[in-house]
This record gives sequence, C-alpha cells and structure tokens, in this order.
Amino acid sequence: MRLLFHIAHSPFARRTRLALAHKGVSVELRDVRAQSEHFTESRGLSPLKTVPVLVEEDGRVIGDSTAICHYLDRAYPSATPLWPADPGEALRVFELTSLVDVALTGAVDYGVRLHALRTADAWPAVKGEGLERIQRALDAVGQRVAALTGPTVCAGGWSAADMWLVTAERWFSSLPERAERVPAAAQVLALGWRLPPELSRWALQHRDRPDVRALEH
Repeated sequence: MRLLFHIAHSPFARRTRLALAHKGVSVELRDVRAQSEHFTESRGLSPLKTVPVLVEEDGRVIGDSTAICHYLDRAYPSATPLWPADPGEALRVFELTSLVDVALTGAVDYGVRLHALRTADAWPAVKGEGLERIQRALDAVGQRVAALTGPTVCAGGWSAADMWLVTAERWFSSLPERAERVPAAAQVLALGWRLPPELSRWALQHRDRPDVRALEH
C-alpha cells in the first residue's frame, strides 16, 4: 500500500497530490490533522518532521514536496515529466517554483512559526523584512504569469510550475474565509501581503480541472 501523509489545506501537500495524479500514481491519503495517530506515525517516518511524506509500497520513505516531485519523475518516467528537459522551459519552471516557495515559506514562518516572537523589540524590523521578501516574490510571480502566452507555463502542458502556482493561489486566496475559524490563517492574513490579481486570473482557468477539484475532497 502506497501512502501519503498530508494536511488537507496545505499547498505543499496539495501540489504533491497533483503530481501523483499527473503521474498516475495512486495513494492512500492519511491526514495528520484529522487523526492523531497519523500525525504520530508521520513524525516517525522522516527526519524532516514535516508533511507531506510519501511511503512507497516497498516501505521506502521520502519527505518534502519538492523532493517527492523530483523523485516521481525518476521513479515513474512513463507520464509527462513534471520538470521539463528543455533549458528555457526548465529555467522558467525552476524560477516560478522557487518564487512560490519563498512566498509560501515566508508567510508560514512569519505568520505561524515565529508568531510567538511578535512581542520582541526586534519583531517589527524582522517582520518588515520578511513581508518585503514575501511581497517581492508574489509580485514577481504575478509578472511572470501575466507574460505567459498560453494557459500553462510550458508549451507542452501541465508541469510542476502550474501545480505550485495553482495550489499557492488557492491557499492564499482562501485565507480570508478560513481566518474566521482558524487562528493560524488569521495570523498569516494579518501580515499584510497582497495577492497579485494576475495570479488569481491565471489560476481561475485551471479551477475546474478534475485533479484540482479533487483536492477539495
């Protein structure tokens, strides 16, 4: 049995699920927030102590969404690659995925992991620097997707970059609604970042894809 330990709303887990679907690789989902035993099990599987965590049928384990997606291209090469071989497209994909990760990681760090330090004297300066980095990455993403001439980042269709973009946009855009019941979402929202409208417009055209819609269930 192949397993994916995940968190339902996590963009890191969601892009991994899209990558698995793209590769035609089926998994049993185990939400670590829905069941405490799944959380305990996942923590013992990978030294990273994060999710997602993929457990192969033979028991091999790999954590981190980016590492998992690189692994999937090599372990399951029959499907269209997640990471393009063409140098020009590879540059575009790697740049966009890196920008998305800067924005997401910064938002989680300053909104959640470091939130307890908000009363420290240095916090305004540290938070200001972090927010600037988050917004710079988001703005660059907006500029890049606005310049695309097709519906996907690569001419050949869906790639890792599209998965990173779709799941990040959904996570950021859902925070206002989730903030009403999830304190961590409210904390991230309170940082004051702005989601580029170009990114939201681009993501809208992919919202009805079956694999994207499946993320909500």
